[in-house]
Amino acid sequence: MLNQVTYFERLLALHPSKFEMAKRLTSILSISSDAVYRRIRGDTALTTDELFELQRHFHVNLTDSASAGMFEFNFAEREIKSPGDYVDQLEARMAMVKELTGLRLLIANPGLPFFHEMIWPRLFAFKLYIYGSTVWNFSGWQDLKFKPEVIDQKVLDRAFAIGEYSYTVPGIELWTLGILHATLDQIEFMHLAGKFADDEQADLLLRELSSLVDHLAEMSSTGRKFVPGADPEQGALFSPAHNELANNDNVVVIESDQATTLFATFITPNFLQTVNPTVVGLTQKWFHGIDALSTPLGATAGRQRGWYFKRLRKQLKDVRNRIENE
Repeated sequence: MLNQVTYFERLLALHPSKFEMAKRLTSILSISSDAVYRRIRGDTALTTDELFELQRHFHVNLTDSASAGMFEFNFAEREIKSPGDYVDQLEARMAMVKELTGLRLLIANPGLPFFHEMIWPRLFAFKLYIYGSTVWNFSGWQDLKFKPEVIDQKVLDRAFAIGEYSYTVPGIELWTLGILHATLDQIEFMHLAGKFADDEQADLLLRELSSLVDHLAEMSSTGRKFVPGADPEQGALFSPAHNELANNDNVVVIESDQATTLFATFITPNFLQTVNPTVVGLTQKWFHGIDALSTPLGATAGRQRGWYFKRLRKQLKDVRNRIENE
Protein backbone atom coordinates (compact mmCIF):
# COMPACT_ATOMS: atom_id res chain seq x y z
CA MET A 1 0.00 0.00 0.00
CA LEU A 2 3.06 2.29 -0.09
CA ASN A 3 1.95 3.66 -3.46
CA GLN A 4 -1.48 4.56 -2.09
CA VAL A 5 0.08 6.25 0.93
CA THR A 6 2.25 8.30 -1.42
CA TYR A 7 -0.84 9.31 -3.37
CA PHE A 8 -2.51 10.64 -0.23
CA GLU A 9 0.65 12.55 0.61
CA ARG A 10 0.20 14.33 -2.70
CA LEU A 11 -3.41 15.12 -1.83
CA LEU A 12 -2.34 16.34 1.61
CA ALA A 13 -0.23 19.01 -0.07
CA LEU A 14 -3.51 20.51 -1.31
CA HIS A 15 -4.98 20.84 2.20
CA PRO A 16 -4.05 22.84 5.32
CA SER A 17 -3.99 19.71 7.49
CA LYS A 18 -4.62 15.96 7.45
CA PHE A 19 -7.80 16.58 9.47
CA GLU A 20 -9.18 18.93 6.82
CA MET A 21 -8.25 16.48 4.07
CA ALA A 22 -9.95 13.60 5.86
CA LYS A 23 -13.04 15.70 6.48
CA ARG A 24 -13.30 16.54 2.80
CA LEU A 25 -12.66 12.96 1.70
CA THR A 26 -15.44 11.77 3.99
CA SER A 27 -17.85 13.97 2.06
CA ILE A 28 -16.48 13.22 -1.40
CA LEU A 29 -16.36 9.44 -1.02
CA SER A 30 -19.48 9.16 1.17
CA ILE A 31 -17.73 6.93 3.69
CA SER A 32 -17.03 7.26 7.40
CA SER A 33 -14.02 9.09 8.80
CA ASP A 34 -12.65 5.76 10.05
CA ALA A 35 -12.88 4.36 6.51
CA VAL A 36 -11.09 7.43 5.17
CA TYR A 37 -8.23 7.08 7.63
CA ARG A 38 -7.89 3.37 6.79
CA ARG A 39 -7.38 4.38 3.17
CA ILE A 40 -4.94 7.16 4.09
CA ARG A 41 -2.87 4.69 6.14
CA GLY A 42 -3.06 2.10 3.36
CA ASP A 43 -4.96 -0.45 5.46
CA THR A 44 -7.80 -0.47 2.90
CA ALA A 45 -7.28 -0.21 -0.86
CA LEU A 46 -9.02 2.51 -2.81
CA THR A 47 -11.50 1.18 -5.34
CA THR A 48 -11.28 2.34 -8.94
CA ASP A 49 -14.51 4.30 -8.52
CA GLU A 50 -13.00 6.09 -5.52
CA LEU A 51 -9.88 6.88 -7.53
CA PHE A 52 -12.07 8.33 -10.28
CA GLU A 53 -13.90 10.48 -7.75
CA LEU A 54 -10.67 11.79 -6.25
CA GLN A 55 -9.32 12.46 -9.74
CA ARG A 56 -12.44 14.41 -10.61
CA HIS A 57 -12.20 16.61 -7.52
CA PHE A 58 -8.47 17.18 -7.20
CA HIS A 59 -7.17 16.72 -10.77
CA VAL A 60 -4.12 14.90 -9.45
CA ASN A 61 -2.77 12.58 -12.15
CA LEU A 62 -2.85 8.89 -11.36
CA THR A 63 0.73 7.80 -11.89
CA ASP A 64 2.35 4.43 -11.38
CA SER A 65 3.12 5.35 -7.80
CA ALA A 66 -0.54 5.97 -7.12
CA SER A 67 -2.27 3.13 -8.85
CA ALA A 68 0.05 0.21 -9.55
CA GLY A 69 -1.60 -3.16 -9.18
CA MET A 70 -5.10 -1.80 -8.66
CA PHE A 71 -7.64 -3.93 -10.52
CA GLU A 72 -11.35 -4.27 -9.90
CA PHE A 73 -13.39 -7.37 -10.75
CA ASN A 74 -17.08 -6.61 -10.97
CA PHE A 75 -18.21 -10.07 -9.86
CA ALA A 76 -16.07 -9.83 -6.72
CA GLU A 77 -17.76 -6.57 -5.71
CA ARG A 78 -21.23 -8.04 -5.55
CA GLU A 79 -22.73 -11.41 -6.29
CA ILE A 80 -24.93 -11.09 -9.35
CA LYS A 81 -28.27 -12.67 -8.51
CA SER A 82 -30.34 -11.14 -11.30
CA PRO A 83 -29.85 -9.32 -14.62
CA GLY A 84 -30.73 -6.12 -12.78
CA ASP A 85 -27.70 -6.54 -10.51
CA TYR A 86 -25.40 -6.52 -13.53
CA VAL A 87 -27.07 -3.44 -15.00
CA ASP A 88 -26.72 -1.79 -11.56
CA GLN A 89 -22.95 -2.18 -11.85
CA LEU A 90 -22.90 -0.76 -15.36
CA GLU A 91 -25.03 2.21 -14.30
CA ALA A 92 -22.73 2.96 -11.36
CA ARG A 93 -19.73 3.13 -13.65
CA MET A 94 -21.62 5.13 -16.25
CA ALA A 95 -22.52 7.70 -13.61
CA MET A 96 -18.82 8.19 -12.91
CA VAL A 97 -18.02 8.47 -16.62
CA LYS A 98 -20.67 11.15 -17.09
CA GLU A 99 -18.75 13.37 -14.65
CA LEU A 100 -15.70 13.35 -16.93
CA THR A 101 -14.92 15.65 -19.85
CA GLY A 102 -13.21 15.11 -23.18
CA LEU A 103 -14.50 11.56 -23.44
CA ARG A 104 -13.49 9.12 -26.16
CA LEU A 105 -14.37 5.44 -26.42
CA LEU A 106 -11.97 2.86 -27.89
CA ILE A 107 -13.39 -0.62 -28.43
CA ALA A 108 -11.71 -3.77 -29.74
CA ASN A 109 -13.99 -6.79 -29.74
CA PRO A 110 -14.07 -9.98 -31.81
CA GLY A 111 -17.85 -10.03 -31.27
CA LEU A 112 -20.59 -7.44 -31.08
CA PRO A 113 -19.73 -4.64 -28.64
CA PHE A 114 -22.43 -4.81 -25.99
CA PHE A 115 -23.22 -1.10 -26.24
CA HIS A 116 -24.75 -1.88 -29.64
CA GLU A 117 -26.61 -4.92 -28.32
CA MET A 118 -28.23 -2.79 -25.63
CA ILE A 119 -30.05 -0.74 -28.26
CA TRP A 120 -31.95 -3.84 -29.41
CA PRO A 121 -34.09 -5.15 -26.51
CA ARG A 122 -34.85 -8.65 -27.82
CA LEU A 123 -31.19 -9.26 -28.60
CA PHE A 124 -29.97 -7.95 -25.25
CA ALA A 125 -32.63 -9.96 -23.42
CA PHE A 126 -31.25 -13.01 -25.23
CA LYS A 127 -27.71 -12.18 -24.12
CA LEU A 128 -28.75 -11.66 -20.50
CA TYR A 129 -30.62 -14.97 -20.61
CA ILE A 130 -27.48 -16.76 -21.84
CA TYR A 131 -25.29 -15.15 -19.18
CA GLY A 132 -27.84 -15.94 -16.47
CA SER A 133 -27.98 -19.58 -17.58
CA THR A 134 -24.23 -20.09 -17.89
CA VAL A 135 -21.91 -17.52 -16.30
CA TRP A 136 -24.08 -16.44 -13.37
CA ASN A 137 -25.88 -19.78 -12.94
CA PHE A 138 -29.21 -18.35 -11.81
CA SER A 139 -31.31 -20.98 -10.07
CA GLY A 140 -33.77 -22.64 -12.44
CA TRP A 141 -32.50 -20.89 -15.54
CA GLN A 142 -30.79 -23.95 -17.01
CA ASP A 143 -34.25 -25.40 -17.67
CA LEU A 144 -35.83 -22.08 -18.62
CA LYS A 145 -36.70 -21.65 -22.30
CA PHE A 146 -35.99 -18.26 -23.81
CA LYS A 147 -38.47 -15.57 -24.65
CA PRO A 148 -37.80 -11.85 -24.13
CA GLU A 149 -40.26 -11.70 -21.25
CA VAL A 150 -37.86 -13.63 -19.00
CA ILE A 151 -36.03 -10.30 -18.59
CA ASP A 152 -37.82 -7.47 -16.80
CA GLN A 153 -38.63 -4.68 -19.27
CA LYS A 154 -37.35 -2.11 -16.76
CA VAL A 155 -33.93 -3.78 -16.89
CA LEU A 156 -33.94 -3.62 -20.69
CA ASP A 157 -34.98 0.05 -20.58
CA ARG A 158 -32.09 0.84 -18.24
CA ALA A 159 -29.69 -1.04 -20.51
CA PHE A 160 -31.02 0.89 -23.52
CA ALA A 161 -30.25 4.15 -21.69
CA ILE A 162 -26.63 3.01 -21.21
CA GLY A 163 -26.31 2.12 -24.88
CA GLU A 164 -27.94 5.40 -25.87
CA TYR A 165 -25.48 7.36 -23.74
CA SER A 166 -22.55 5.51 -25.31
CA TYR A 167 -23.73 6.86 -28.67
CA THR A 168 -23.05 10.40 -27.41
CA VAL A 169 -19.34 9.59 -26.91
CA PRO A 170 -17.06 9.77 -29.97
CA GLY A 171 -14.82 6.83 -30.56
CA ILE A 172 -13.07 4.18 -32.61
CA GLU A 173 -14.13 0.54 -32.89
CA LEU A 174 -12.11 -2.34 -34.32
CA TRP A 175 -14.29 -5.04 -35.89
CA THR A 176 -13.56 -8.45 -37.38
CA LEU A 177 -15.55 -10.52 -39.87
CA GLY A 178 -16.44 -12.69 -36.89
CA ILE A 179 -18.39 -9.92 -35.18
CA LEU A 180 -21.64 -11.93 -35.54
CA HIS A 181 -20.26 -15.44 -35.08
CA ALA A 182 -20.90 -15.90 -31.37
CA THR A 183 -24.44 -14.54 -31.56
CA LEU A 184 -25.34 -16.53 -34.67
CA ASP A 185 -23.88 -19.70 -33.15
CA GLN A 186 -25.88 -19.11 -29.97
CA ILE A 187 -29.13 -18.64 -31.89
CA GLU A 188 -28.55 -21.75 -34.01
CA PHE A 189 -27.55 -23.86 -31.01
CA MET A 190 -30.58 -22.72 -29.00
CA HIS A 191 -32.86 -23.62 -31.91
CA LEU A 192 -31.35 -27.08 -32.36
CA ALA A 193 -31.38 -27.74 -28.61
CA GLY A 194 -35.04 -26.76 -28.29
CA LYS A 195 -34.24 -23.98 -25.84
CA PHE A 196 -36.57 -21.39 -27.35
CA ALA A 197 -40.04 -20.97 -25.85
CA ASP A 198 -41.60 -21.16 -29.33
CA ASP A 199 -40.60 -21.64 -32.96
CA GLU A 200 -40.71 -17.90 -33.74
CA GLN A 201 -37.91 -16.85 -31.40
CA ALA A 202 -34.99 -17.76 -33.68
CA ASP A 203 -36.59 -15.91 -36.60
CA LEU A 204 -37.34 -12.83 -34.49
CA LEU A 205 -33.78 -12.72 -33.16
CA LEU A 206 -32.33 -13.04 -36.65
CA ARG A 207 -34.59 -10.24 -37.85
CA GLU A 208 -33.44 -7.97 -35.03
CA LEU A 209 -29.81 -8.90 -35.61
CA SER A 210 -30.27 -8.05 -39.29
CA SER A 211 -31.70 -4.66 -38.29
CA LEU A 212 -28.68 -4.10 -36.05
CA VAL A 213 -26.32 -4.85 -38.95
CA ASP A 214 -28.23 -2.44 -41.18
CA HIS A 215 -27.96 0.23 -38.50
CA LEU A 216 -24.23 -0.35 -38.02
CA ALA A 217 -23.84 0.08 -41.77
CA GLU A 218 -25.81 3.33 -41.66
CA MET A 219 -23.76 4.69 -38.75
CA SER A 220 -20.56 3.68 -40.54
CA SER A 221 -21.57 5.42 -43.76
CA THR A 222 -22.40 8.66 -41.92
CA GLY A 223 -19.46 8.47 -39.51
CA ARG A 224 -21.85 9.19 -36.65
CA LYS A 225 -23.37 7.27 -33.74
CA PHE A 226 -27.12 7.58 -33.32
CA VAL A 227 -30.02 5.45 -32.14
CA PRO A 228 -32.41 4.21 -34.83
CA GLY A 229 -34.70 6.99 -35.97
CA ALA A 230 -32.51 9.81 -34.62
CA ASP A 231 -30.79 12.50 -36.67
CA PRO A 232 -27.30 11.31 -37.66
CA GLU A 233 -26.01 14.88 -37.76
CA GLN A 234 -26.54 15.15 -34.01
CA GLY A 235 -24.54 12.00 -33.28
CA ALA A 236 -21.02 11.62 -31.94
CA LEU A 237 -18.14 10.94 -34.34
CA PHE A 238 -17.82 7.25 -35.16
CA SER A 239 -14.77 5.58 -36.73
CA PRO A 240 -15.19 1.81 -37.18
CA ALA A 241 -12.42 -0.19 -38.85
CA HIS A 242 -11.88 -3.77 -40.01
CA ASN A 243 -8.91 -5.79 -38.79
CA GLU A 244 -8.25 -9.53 -38.44
CA LEU A 245 -4.76 -9.31 -36.90
CA ALA A 246 -5.86 -9.13 -33.27
CA ASN A 247 -9.23 -10.83 -33.16
CA ASN A 248 -9.09 -12.34 -29.68
CA ASP A 249 -8.76 -9.18 -27.62
CA ASN A 250 -11.86 -7.72 -25.99
CA VAL A 251 -11.17 -4.35 -24.42
CA VAL A 252 -12.89 -1.03 -23.86
CA VAL A 253 -10.79 2.05 -23.11
CA ILE A 254 -12.51 5.19 -21.87
CA GLU A 255 -10.28 8.22 -22.35
CA SER A 256 -10.98 11.58 -20.72
CA ASP A 257 -9.32 14.81 -19.65
CA GLN A 258 -9.21 13.58 -16.05
CA ALA A 259 -8.29 9.89 -16.31
CA THR A 260 -8.25 6.90 -18.60
CA THR A 261 -9.60 3.52 -17.60
CA LEU A 262 -9.47 0.09 -19.18
CA PHE A 263 -12.18 -2.57 -19.10
CA ALA A 264 -11.29 -6.09 -20.22
CA THR A 265 -13.75 -8.98 -20.28
CA PHE A 266 -13.07 -11.84 -17.90
CA ILE A 267 -15.55 -14.70 -18.31
CA THR A 268 -17.91 -12.60 -20.45
CA PRO A 269 -19.83 -10.47 -19.58
CA ASN A 270 -17.90 -9.98 -16.34
CA PHE A 271 -15.01 -7.56 -16.53
CA LEU A 272 -11.78 -6.37 -15.00
CA GLN A 273 -11.26 -2.63 -14.61
CA THR A 274 -8.04 -0.71 -14.05
CA VAL A 275 -6.58 2.77 -14.23
CA ASN A 276 -3.04 1.43 -13.85
CA PRO A 277 -1.11 3.72 -16.23
CA THR A 278 1.30 1.01 -17.36
CA VAL A 279 -1.52 -1.34 -18.35
CA VAL A 280 -3.67 1.44 -19.78
CA GLY A 281 -0.77 2.99 -21.69
CA LEU A 282 0.24 -0.35 -23.19
CA THR A 283 -3.35 -1.00 -24.26
CA GLN A 284 -3.69 2.44 -25.85
CA LYS A 285 -0.43 1.97 -27.75
CA TRP A 286 -1.54 -1.50 -28.90
CA PHE A 287 -4.98 -0.22 -29.93
CA HIS A 288 -3.70 2.68 -31.99
CA GLY A 289 -1.07 0.45 -33.61
CA ILE A 290 -3.75 -2.03 -34.70
CA ASP A 291 -6.01 0.81 -35.82
CA ALA A 292 -3.22 2.14 -38.04
CA LEU A 293 -3.08 -1.27 -39.76
CA SER A 294 -6.86 -1.51 -40.14
CA THR A 295 -9.12 -0.77 -43.08
CA PRO A 296 -11.49 2.13 -42.35
CA LEU A 297 -15.21 1.35 -42.53
CA GLY A 298 -16.39 4.87 -41.78
CA ALA A 299 -17.74 7.70 -43.91
CA THR A 300 -14.79 7.70 -46.35
CA ALA A 301 -14.54 3.91 -46.76
CA GLY A 302 -16.67 3.33 -49.85
CA ARG A 303 -16.13 -0.09 -51.47
CA GLN A 304 -14.51 -1.74 -48.44
CA ARG A 305 -17.49 -0.89 -46.25
CA GLY A 306 -19.88 -2.39 -48.79
CA TRP A 307 -17.77 -5.55 -49.00
CA TYR A 308 -17.64 -5.90 -45.21
CA PHE A 309 -21.37 -5.59 -44.61
CA LYS A 310 -22.15 -7.85 -47.57
CA ARG A 311 -20.14 -10.57 -45.80
CA LEU A 312 -22.06 -10.03 -42.56
CA ARG A 313 -25.41 -10.24 -44.33
CA LYS A 314 -24.34 -13.48 -46.02
CA GLN A 315 -23.54 -14.95 -42.59
CA LEU A 316 -27.04 -14.05 -41.44
CA LYS A 317 -28.60 -15.55 -44.56
CA ASP A 318 -26.63 -18.79 -44.21
CA VAL A 319 -27.75 -19.33 -40.62
CA ARG A 320 -31.35 -18.53 -41.51
CA ASN A 321 -31.24 -21.06 -44.35
CA ARG A 322 -29.83 -23.77 -42.11
CA ILE A 323 -32.48 -23.16 -39.45
CA GLU A 324 -35.31 -23.14 -41.97
CA ASN A 325 -34.09 -26.28 -43.72
CA GLU A 326 -32.95 -28.41 -40.81
